[in-house]
Amino acid sequence: MGIDKDRSLLTDVVLRRQAEELLKANMAESDVPRRDDELHRLLHELQVHQIELEMQNAEIRQGRDELEKVLEKYTDLYDFAPVGYFILDRIGAVRAVNLSGASLLRIERVRLLGQPFGQFVKSESRPFFSRFLGEVFASRDKVSCEVALTTKKNLPLIVQVEAVAFGALQECRVAVIDSTERKMAEDALQQALSELKAANVELEAFNYSVSHDLRLPLTILNSYSQMLQELCGHKIDEKCRGYIQKIFDGTLQMNRLIDALLNFSQAGRSELHPDTVDLSNMAAKITMELKETDPRREVTFRIGEGIVVFGDSDLLRVVLDNVIGNAWKYAGNCEGAVIEFGVTEIDGTTAYFVKDNGPGFDMAHADRLFIPFLRLPGTKGEGHGIGLATVERIIRRHGGRIWAVGETGKSACFYFTLSADHVSIPHSRNNKTDPNPRAKSGISALTRSLANIATTSPVI
Repeated sequence: MGIDKDRSLLTDVVLRRQAEELLKANMAESDVPRRDDELHRLLHELQVHQIELEMQNAEIRQGRDELEKVLEKYTDLYDFAPVGYFILDRIGAVRAVNLSGASLLRIERVRLLGQPFGQFVKSESRPFFSRFLGEVFASRDKVSCEVALTTKKNLPLIVQVEAVAFGALQECRVAVIDSTERKMAEDALQQALSELKAANVELEAFNYSVSHDLRLPLTILNSYSQMLQELCGHKIDEKCRGYIQKIFDGTLQMNRLIDALLNFSQAGRSELHPDTVDLSNMAAKITMELKETDPRREVTFRIGEGIVVFGDSDLLRVVLDNVIGNAWKYAGNCEGAVIEFGVTEIDGTTAYFVKDNGPGFDMAHADRLFIPFLRLPGTKGEGHGIGLATVERIIRRHGGRIWAVGETGKSACFYFTLSADHVSIPHSRNNKTDPNPRAKSGISALTRSLANIATTSPVI
């Protein structure tokens, strides 16, 4: 054993000596620098390379940290997006899902992985969903559907599913959007539209009754009151003749109310015939007619020239009849009355106006002007409170709006706009009904008005 150990040590020494001799020989053959300045230069280069490596390592660490921050941000955006994101394989098993998707199905994400998505689809809709997945994997285009899901708590859940296959068409990305509230809102809107349609049908029947059934008894009352005055007027006293006159006046008032109600109803439903309309000429004709009704009134009319618009001539005539007639009614008896019709620009929009220097009104009550059957406090005069409401409907159908500005004891000015691009299409019985929030309540309001007229009529 001692001999072997000595031989091993000898071998190591020999090998080391041979290695040193070989190294010296290699160094002798190569141009290895031996001067101190060259050694310092090599050492400097090594130090520079070391610093460069440290700087590169620092940049790599910084890039890694930034990448981790970006990854964390987009992971949060992915997990907490208001949409459930899934990755499904060809058999519909869940391979990946964000937190929103797991929350949508009321199940923990870790328990959801690997489960077939179809088990969360309502049983009656599963064949449809299987066909939907087949369509997704048959094309690289995005495919959408709406399907009802089931949850542990059996809550109603309607979702919009959008899916697209990717890669080798072995998996697909799926976005699941909860549309339960939207679907419920659509159902509620459809229900409201059905009720509105039924209300409009009832309103049409009411209008027919008003225009036909009520006119016959009115005609009878009107005719017999006239006959009583002509045939028996000399046989009855003055008081009885006054009662008969009140009956006659009441029938006329009732007839005017029926016409006003029908105009109000038809303003929102009659067919439009848009054409070029000369409002200046129309206003001039209306003012001449008003002067003929009461030539004694001293009223100055100022009509702007060349005011031409696009709209329904008959309905716009109703507008000017009511607005100019309103000014005539309230300002016509004032001393030095001036009624002006013209055009101006407000906030870049062309606006037409009718202005008078009559008693005006309190702006605190301006919101009552265009509500049917409502009058401003302290106002008196003929009419039934329907004219301006009819005007508002007509202007709205022409894509415009109407408003009023007034000052008590000084003036009133009605402005309205028109838009030729928004002239509404007439609503026939086969079309959707006009979504007017006052339509349903209009029946009861009209009925109450007629009832009030009937109860306040004089009785002999």
